[in-house]
Amino acid sequence: MIYYIIASAILAIGLGGMAFLTIQKFSQLANIDLENLPSEKELKKKKEMIGKRVAAERHHLLLAFLRRTSPFRKIWGKVQLKFRIYVGKVERLLHHEQRAKDAAEVAVLPTEAVETKLASLIQDGTYNLSEGDFEKAEELFIAAIKIDSKCAPAYRGLGDTYLANSNLEEAEETYQFLLQLQPNDDAAMVKISEMLEKRGDVEEAINYLQQAVILNDSLSSRFFHLTELLLKVNQPDVAKEAIEQAVELEPKNPKYLDLMIETAILCHDKDLAERGFQELRLANPQNNKLEGFQSRINDLS
Repeated sequence: MIYYIIASAILAIGLGGMAFLTIQKFSQLANIDLENLPSEKELKKKKEMIGKRVAAERHHLLLAFLRRTSPFRKIWGKVQLKFRIYVGKVERLLHHEQRAKDAAEVAVLPTEAVETKLASLIQDGTYNLSEGDFEKAEELFIAAIKIDSKCAPAYRGLGDTYLANSNLEEAEETYQFLLQLQPNDDAAMVKISEMLEKRGDVEEAINYLQQAVILNDSLSSRFFHLTELLLKVNQPDVAKEAIEQAVELEPKNPKYLDLMIETAILCHDKDLAERGFQELRLANPQNNKLEGFQSRINDLS
């Protein structure tokens, strides 16, 4: 019996030691720097420097954006400052260990060879994503990131992979990191907005979508959706400006004209409502909402 007790104690101590080492290893893996894997102390200093620089840059961008978008200021919520990127759980990082070795070998190649390797990885990753092989696509995009930690197309592909695979948290973090590399990436802003909307954070979704339409004001569908979101948070006056932009881009789109009339009525803007009504009647004379719109417009003072 005494031997059994001693053996059990030794086993317990051993398992405890293994658990401690495992937790320590997980902590190290979770903080892997894809660029140069520095020591823990150097990594901590680097993160602090990067954090300060990123916070300062975001503050600068926010002030500049606020100056350009004064009509929208009243509906802005907090701006998230989450810039870390998920590259998977420990199992995925271990699975990609060989890719890291390959990256080290590629790093000594000429610039042209590295660019060719990156292009190949991104192309293959995009193909696997289109085929629904998310695990392989993720592996290829991460391999590209390990070669070049500032490769925006690789982060975009990785974010698209996570989004397609419904890994929304990882997708959002990846797009956030992409925005640090390319602050004017309006497509990434739209995708973040979509995820925030699904999560129920409509005001923050509006924030990102507003930035996207300012950077790229040629897509009517974005203005239309922005109108819908603004109406959800009871901002019809700002929504009216957005839907007018959508109609300007697509003046004969019945769906846009319909929403413009609805928004104009909410804002008691009889002139805009009548203009929308006439345009809708020309674009879609069989629309069964015309009679109801006419009655509601007549009731406006």
